[in-house]
Amino acid sequence: MLTPSALRFPAAIFATLIGGAALAQTPDPIGPLTKTQTFDRAQKINVGRTQSGKTVCYFREEGSSHSLDIGVSSEGAYMRLETYDERATTPAPPLRVFAGKEITRRQGGNEYVTGEFTVLQAYAGAFDYYVPNPKQEGFAVIAKGDAKAFLDMVARANNEIVVVQSAAAPKVANYVAIYHFKPAAIAPLLACAKEKVK
Repeated sequence: MLTPSALRFPAAIFATLIGGAALAQTPDPIGPLTKTQTFDRAQKINVGRTQSGKTVCYFREEGSSHSLDIGVSSEGAYMRLETYDERATTPAPPLRVFAGKEITRRQGGNEYVTGEFTVLQAYAGAFDYYVPNPKQEGFAVIAKGDAKAFLDMVARANNEIVVVQSAAAPKVANYVAIYHFKPAAIAPLLACAKEKVK
């Protein structure tokens, strides 16, 4: 059976968007972060600074081939994936973003992924989707609506994936596995943003 550890880390998140999302192949407003302090050690909530000097609060997941920040900035709640994996697909608007599970099928004695997803929890607000480098799978999704609703959707993907999908071509999607971000991290992340993010 396919587990999140077996997933590649492509460049988008599956968010269910009613009304559309902007796609920009330019650097996102978050970019790489410099950690400045720890806000909540137990939930691993950090305070950082963007290259433009803005303060953000974030939770970081890292693996051998990727770094994923989940946080809140003055732009909104966000997810930002950095990886050097080669880009396979880029979903085109209109986009959906959601917590999902990849559907697998068994044929003979083998199990394979279908490129289809079950929606576990959708994010219904507007968001911007950035592809900073068209050759690499990294991406950023910045929610323009309710920050808590976006973070709830990301936490629902724990041990599954967040997918950004083209509504017109559902098999064209980017996704990332969520391993450690859980509902318990949401309240301290929002408290950090209320105190630190201007």
